[in-house]
Formats: sequence, C-alpha cells, structure tokens
Amino acid sequence: MNKIKKMKMADCFITAMFLPKEYKYLHQQKTGKKMAYLLLLLLLIAVIRYAIPVLGAVAGLGGIGNIIREEIPAFSLENGIFSLDKKLELTDESTGTYTLIDTEVERFTRDDIPRDMNEVILVSANNVLMYNAVAGRNGIVQEQEFSDLKELTVNNDTVAGKSGLIYLLMGVAFAVVYVLNGLHYLLLSLLFAAVVHLMSRGMTVSRSFANTWWTALFAQSIGSVVLAVTYCIGSSVLIMTGSVFHMLTTVIIMNLVLVRREQQE
Repeated sequence: MNKIKKMKMADCFITAMFLPKEYKYLHQQKTGKKMAYLLLLLLLIAVIRYAIPVLGAVAGLGGIGNIIREEIPAFSLENGIFSLDKKLELTDESTGTYTLIDTEVERFTRDDIPRDMNEVILVSANNVLMYNAVAGRNGIVQEQEFSDLKELTVNNDTVAGKSGLIYLLMGVAFAVVYVLNGLHYLLLSLLFAAVVHLMSRGMTVSRSFANTWWTALFAQSIGSVVLAVTYCIGSSVLIMTGSVFHMLTTVIIMNLVLVRREQQE
C-alpha cells in the first residue's frame, strides 16, 4: 500500500527539481496543490527571464522618467508638426524592413519609398508613410498626416509625466508574457509526455498519458529555471547551453521516474 505524504510548497519545489526518485509523492498531491505549484513555478521563471532584466535596466538608467528625458532624443508633436533632434535610420536586411525618421524633411512622398524593401516606415515633420509589399501588386502605402493631430501636444516631458501609466502598461505586458510563457510550458510538456509515453509502451507497467504529462510538468522545473537564468544573463552561448540542458534533464528525469516506477511495481 502506497503511503500518502502531504507536502508543503517548498517540498514540492525541492522534490520536482532535485529528487526525481520521490516524484510519486508529487503525484499524490491534490490537483489544486499541483496547479498552485505550476503557477508559482511559471511566475518564478517569468520574473527571472523577463522582469529582472527589464527592471534592472530601467533602474540602472534612473527610472522611466529619466530614460524618457535623458536617454531618448528630444522630440515633440505640437500644432501638427513633429520634430526629433536627431535623424534615425534602421535597416534589417534579413526581414527587408527599413525605418527612417528625419524631421528636417518637410514631407515624404511615395517616390521616397525604397521598393527593394518589404516594409518601410518614413517619418517627416508633417507626415508618416507606411509601405507594405504585397506579392503580385505594387504594395500598399498608408499615410498619416500630423496635421490631423493639431489638438495633441506630446514631448519628452509630457510622456515622462505619465511614468505611472507606463509602469502599469509594463505590468500588463508582464501578465501577458506570463500567460504566453505558461501556454508554451504546457505545450512543451505535452510534447515531452507524448515522446516518453510512446517510448515507454514496452514497459510492463502501463501509465496513463495524464500521469506522464504531470511527470513532464514536474521534470521541466530545473531545466526551465536554469534556462531562465541564462536568458537573464543574456549570453547567446549560455542560452544555447541552457536550452540543451533543459531538454536533456527533462527527458532523463522522466525516464528515471518511469523506470523506477516499473521496478517498484
């Protein structure tokens, strides 16, 4: 008869990450506790991978208000005229995108659009031109006149004064990232579970797919946290290494758990 062991949340984290031999106790927990563990794990991953780098960068530059006033070139939109104190030009050959902001130009026209690009954005003192190439056609061009925004006054100071709103939007963005990251985690667990479930068909002890999926959810824990840390550091080599570590540890842990269960039963 299997002994049912109640576990605190800290015990769930320690077991999922470092004690695969005791995964049977994780499976014994109520669904509510397992879901709570998963939600907290995803929160930890999102904080390490996204929140820490962003907030660290913002704090290092003196906050949102200081970034807008000191780090972003001075800009203004007033009386239907846009101005920026420096010319900005960005080209991405891999995606065929081109962006030019030059407010010394009074107005851009269709003739100024480079046709060898897939997407183009041109910003002058009086208008914005957006070009999107369409296969088999000459492309779509949209134009926005700043004169339509005469009642609006925007500059570095007015935007910096909305720092609280920007922080709120950052919080909303983090919530969206948290949900998307959670969906990715669940789908990846499904993939791991499907692969391992097919590999374990020859075992004498059969397991339900749901049981294997929960094992995959737990087994990803250590690899996902390590991968999040590599993203936080920002080194491409470390990120690649972390991705390999995540994949290998998940598969190894799942196989260890399944083999151990077969031996015990």
